[in-house]
Amino acid sequence: MFTQISTLARVTADFDLQTSQNKTQYVQFNVAVNKGFGEQEHANFFQCVLFGKAAERIINAGVRKSSLLFITGDLDLVEYTRKADNSKGTIAKITVHDWNYVPGGKRTEDANADSGIPDEPDDGFMDMEDCGENGLPFN
Repeated sequence: MFTQISTLARVTADFDLQTSQNKTQYVQFNVAVNKGFGEQEHANFFQCVLFGKAAERIINAGVRKSSLLFITGDLDLVEYTRKADNSKGTIAKITVHDWNYVPGGKRTEDANADSGIPDEPDDGFMDMEDCGENGLPFN
């Protein structure tokens, strides 16, 4: 039984296409998902992995650090042992089945040029300075 997850996430670092011992290409990367508001806001981090043609696709699309993606995949909680003190930990790992850029997500100029995706000026949210006296973007 699989636990399916769909989430908006921001890539935390650039990544490279790798090849496993059995010659399967893959990409492994981390994403951050913002949760909460105000003082309660924090990020949850997930480790993601893509295999085969999907791995090639994400590399060729120019996904980079800070790219905003919509990710769908299988979620696993994987237990590991820390080398420093042999204590146990758990990491949330997503085996990604599909992903897409999110319109309005910030991307680097290089990523946009490589992928053919048009530049977006910001995250797609209106600045508070653009709102009227009542704090709403309309009268």
